[in-house]
Amino acid sequence: MMAALFLFAAGCNDPISDSSPGPDVGGGDDDWVAALDELFYDAGIIVPKDGSIQDAVDAAEPGSVIYVEPGQYHEDVSINKPGIRLVGLTDGEGNRVIIGGPGKGGVNLTADAADSEIINIQDDSSTQNDLRNDAAGRKGGKKTCKVSRKKVTSEIAHYVFEVRLSDRPYDIVRLHRVVKEDRPNRPVRTRGAVFMLHGASLNFESVFLYAGTDSPEPKTSISYYLASKDIDVWGLDFAWTLVPRETTDFSFMQDWGVERDADHALAGLSIARLIRGLTGQGVGRLNLLGYSYGTGVVYGAAGRETQQHPILRHIKGIIALDQLMKFEPCGETTELRTAVCATAANLKAQLEAGTYHASQGVLLATLGGLAASDPEGPSPLPPFAGFTNYQAALLVGASEAAGNVPGWHFVSGKFDDPNVPIPRGLLYTQPARWFKAIGSLPPHQPLRTTYEMRACVCDEEDVTFDDYLSEIKVPILYLGAGGGFGTYGHYSASLTSSLDITNYTVSIQPPDKRMLDFGHGDITLADNAPHLMWEPLRKWLASHNRDVFF
Repeated sequence: MMAALFLFAAGCNDPISDSSPGPDVGGGDDDWVAALDELFYDAGIIVPKDGSIQDAVDAAEPGSVIYVEPGQYHEDVSINKPGIRLVGLTDGEGNRVIIGGPGKGGVNLTADAADSEIINIQDDSSTQNDLRNDAAGRKGGKKTCKVSRKKVTSEIAHYVFEVRLSDRPYDIVRLHRVVKEDRPNRPVRTRGAVFMLHGASLNFESVFLYAGTDSPEPKTSISYYLASKDIDVWGLDFAWTLVPRETTDFSFMQDWGVERDADHALAGLSIARLIRGLTGQGVGRLNLLGYSYGTGVVYGAAGRETQQHPILRHIKGIIALDQLMKFEPCGETTELRTAVCATAANLKAQLEAGTYHASQGVLLATLGGLAASDPEGPSPLPPFAGFTNYQAALLVGASEAAGNVPGWHFVSGKFDDPNVPIPRGLLYTQPARWFKAIGSLPPHQPLRTTYEMRACVCDEEDVTFDDYLSEIKVPILYLGAGGGFGTYGHYSASLTSSLDITNYTVSIQPPDKRMLDFGHGDITLADNAPHLMWEPLRKWLASHNRDVFF
């Protein structure tokens, strides 16, 4: 039963709502929300002001939305595909998109461009320099994006954006933004940006925002820490986090795998770039971070983009947070890989038998809730008979997790007797934070995501999201925990074509004491995480702030 707990470690027409605990001081500035309401149609292609609109049109599929950063574009643009929406953005200074100029023909819609629209773009090829707005007064084809804002500190705000991508169940992108503001609804000019993807049985708030606290602050929240240092932090809740606990029919999850999560991540990146453009940070590509399971999604999305025209790409760098894609083919890892292959085979058998979900989030949330509310009471859960609720929750956190690398654990424990594996506390994370963190986990996750990640590491079963690993050229940062995947994760980046690879593992114990080393969950929960983990990440983000194509 203990092994089962660790199958894998791992358009806006709603007015802005402010969920601040108290009133904002000073006048708000939410013009960008109105602009988003007016101009947002769907996740789409982003054209930066030094890019080519024609390149975007040529690379676009029929029916695509193309957003263009404000600026003067001296080119002829010919749209020869149906259903293209070319949307000009407006920045906070009132600048617009201008196409054409002396000797240029502006925008031309050919006979093949049925139902295509030019929206909020000034065509300088016309004698009147008219602002073209073919969609004026129409809302056809627009998606709905809900926007809310929460203020937790006087400087830092937390925004949530929600966009439904289709009518399929839970085909929703829920984005988070944590950013410093110089006044309400007006983010500062940031010095770096990151888009974060959470791990298995997690969501953005449980791991990156609250992380076991009621009120996030820079010393307890990785997103608030980075935002306090002028990093623009974005993140995504995978759609499976939205599935209610009481759900009993999971047939809709049958095909929910890593590629689906990559679809949503790329859509989220597009929307984040659009909003950043409207709020003054520019529409440049973003660094994409994956924690645990999220690392597989990051590599999958980056690999997919290697097969696309550069104008379609959203990722400028990737950060893998304590997770590997492949084992280095040598000695010890052969046995480890064999064990992963066995787990993958077991998961595949479950899928073929009609089991499509894993509900370890329910069990973990129960453990955390009981440890917080009745720590000295006997655990009612069969795997923990004879333990108190406090001991059971600590045992899950500090025990070696089956199916991973030697000594892998969530949070490092304090043991009175090394021969008695019952922790009396935790070394780096406050127990109350651990209990609260696991008590807030989403209940369900598609079993296919776990299987596909295991199959990828096994490297005997074919999965698609690692097909283009060797073609990835963007900069890569690996951050490992000595009591997590640690240095085992260094090898994965070497399988790419990146010429900018940084491997950094936090290890504060000797190799023979991996069970006491900095754990997988300590990365976002530990008291010493800010200077051990978050500051090296911030420095890398600041040094990789330029948008360079590879």
